[in-house]
Amino acid sequence: MMTQQKIINTNYNKDELFFPFDIFSEIAEIESWRKEIYRPIYHTHKWWAQRLGSIFRGLILSSALPHNIDIYSQYSKDTDLKGIVVYDPFMGSGTTIGEAIKLGCSAIGRDINPVAYNIVKTSLLNNQKNECLKAFHEIEANVSDDIKNLYKTKIDNQYFEVLYYFWVKFVECPDCSSEIDLFSSYIFSKHAYSKKHSKVNIVCPKCYEIIESDINIDIVKCHCCNHKFNPHVAKIESSKISCEKCNKKFKILDLVKNVPKQKMYAKMYLDENGNKKYSKINEYDLKLYEECKKKIDKIGIPIAKIEIKNGYNTKQVLNYGYKYWHEFFNERQLLSLNYLVNEINKIKNDNIRDAFAILFCGVLEFNNTFASFKGEGTGAVRHMFSNHILKPERTPIEANVWGTPKSSGSFSTLFKSRLIKSIEYKENPFEIKPQIINNIKKSEKIYLLNNKKLMNVKIANNFKEFNHNKNVYLSCGDSSKTDINDKTVDLVVTDPPFFDNVHYSELADFFFVWHKLFFKNVNNTTTTRSINEVQDTEHTKFSCKLTNVFKECNRVLKDNGFLVFSYHHSKQEGWLSLAESIINSGFNLIKCFPVKSELSVATPKLQAKNPINTDIIMICQKSIEDFRKPKPITELIISVKNDVDQKINKLVEKNIIISKNDIQILFNAQLLVELAPLKSFDVISKIFTDIITNNKTFSDNIIENIINNPIILKTAETNQLPLF
Repeated sequence: MMTQQKIINTNYNKDELFFPFDIFSEIAEIESWRKEIYRPIYHTHKWWAQRLGSIFRGLILSSALPHNIDIYSQYSKDTDLKGIVVYDPFMGSGTTIGEAIKLGCSAIGRDINPVAYNIVKTSLLNNQKNECLKAFHEIEANVSDDIKNLYKTKIDNQYFEVLYYFWVKFVECPDCSSEIDLFSSYIFSKHAYSKKHSKVNIVCPKCYEIIESDINIDIVKCHCCNHKFNPHVAKIESSKISCEKCNKKFKILDLVKNVPKQKMYAKMYLDENGNKKYSKINEYDLKLYEECKKKIDKIGIPIAKIEIKNGYNTKQVLNYGYKYWHEFFNERQLLSLNYLVNEINKIKNDNIRDAFAILFCGVLEFNNTFASFKGEGTGAVRHMFSNHILKPERTPIEANVWGTPKSSGSFSTLFKSRLIKSIEYKENPFEIKPQIINNIKKSEKIYLLNNKKLMNVKIANNFKEFNHNKNVYLSCGDSSKTDINDKTVDLVVTDPPFFDNVHYSELADFFFVWHKLFFKNVNNTTTTRSINEVQDTEHTKFSCKLTNVFKECNRVLKDNGFLVFSYHHSKQEGWLSLAESIINSGFNLIKCFPVKSELSVATPKLQAKNPINTDIIMICQKSIEDFRKPKPITELIISVKNDVDQKINKLVEKNIIISKNDIQILFNAQLLVELAPLKSFDVISKIFTDIITNNKTFSDNIIENIINNPIILKTAETNQLPLF
């Protein structure tokens, strides 16, 4: 075991910080498919744009170990970097903090958002598995039957357990007053791999009978009302809808003044043999739901009636008539959640209660009227944040909140798959390594034997406590102002907000109104939004806020330390804002590396024509003497092209899919690295803009040359996926 390693870094030298980005990207590619399995500690509660733990572990190792040590060989060992202090000013879900602790570092984490702070602090609590199991069984004994009784159906005088109810929103036709269902298709259930499994379930638009058919059939006939129709084509065309009765077309948003009404039309239940069955909604189902409405009307909604504020990520729901956060749930969901809230708040052990509160918020993702049906052959419920906006769902799915072993996104299943898995990982952490077995790439778990660092966390309430005898210091507040002493941090590793992409606080408010029921630090406010949040659609304001945080990082960072962070952006101003922040905060940008980013199957990526599959790791040092000399423009561009070419080739040799946008963002980052010795942002901005914009054809040619590289084309063919 390696001990007492020190941050190394004298003056800039290309060989001093070696980061094998291609090898770590290969590991990250595996992690990206099942992040909640391979890094469960960061995934008990939702946070956005989470980076991959394997990348950040590699970054800390590469920054802290001497350059003559094989970084990859240390990756899956119990390396102990005791004495190294790592700081993350945008800690989010806590990836940097967790990876630093596993490596024996002392860690400081700060975030302006109280939801993020609660997530990270709770994830590091030293909760024992048996204590959590005991608390779960007490909750189960007290309320599981109450909740499960809300999800039952009666068919032919027999009672069955319902897994899911299917709902559709509807509006009223302004001309004829008939109800118009917001179906995009009458096929409401199909297999995730429909080419192999073609059976589908269809709802009749006339009588709502459930019809089992084949996905390749264009015309079906309802066996109940004899109505013939094309199941693939409903009355919605993009943002418009036509009335089936009077045939007039309307914009959907013009018909939405308040939250659209919705109705149940189908259910999936378990028959006497435990098989999944589909059926039309009957009188018993409607009566049961009416009873739920009466109960919740009597006891009241569990959360305070808090308005949704207008914003970049909330304007969609406001346009759809939503005004309050509790409107994201139907009455049965609110009743079920109320049962759970009451039981969780009865837990006497504060740490255990907080852990269940975080688990509960995970349940919220899957049990609301924004969740949808993914289909058979996969986890059935598509959670509400599959898009990075609050996107209203026209055909929501309502899951059994308590759940069954065949459920998706329920309290009982998430307890096992999230909370228990997180505790087991802390007790026995592991890393993953790629393995080739019979020419197929698989993963191997490498357990970090005797590594109990995640179970021995001592959290400080202030920097003085941290400096004295505790190894982790977490705080909630503006990261441009901290109580950290000057020059006490060895390494800043972070993932700052990406300019205008995701406004974390606007989305986090969905959870915040529920956090207020559990956590003491959030009682006096109604939102997580702050004027100091480093997030803005105006790039100059974003740059100013990020500069202030980076200046504080510069103050607390030792002279020989690194500022290391991940970044990507498709817009030119996103890169110039970043460059301005780096320069104005007193740092030099010395290197950049492309790495695998985020979840491979994230919805925004699947919908994009040229998805960004990589992050750019930016390496910065304090602005001490920089021995690099500015290059002539022609030489500079050639140097950028060669670096980009080499780095992209290394990634594709590891079978990382690369798009045109991946090449463009690396080109932008590498160009900023080459321009950094000029020091002046005005000069850098002018040259950068000239090369990217005015010489667009030239830069496009560079990108096309890289794209046409036979290795990249071969990689695309091997993966059987389109390159662009």
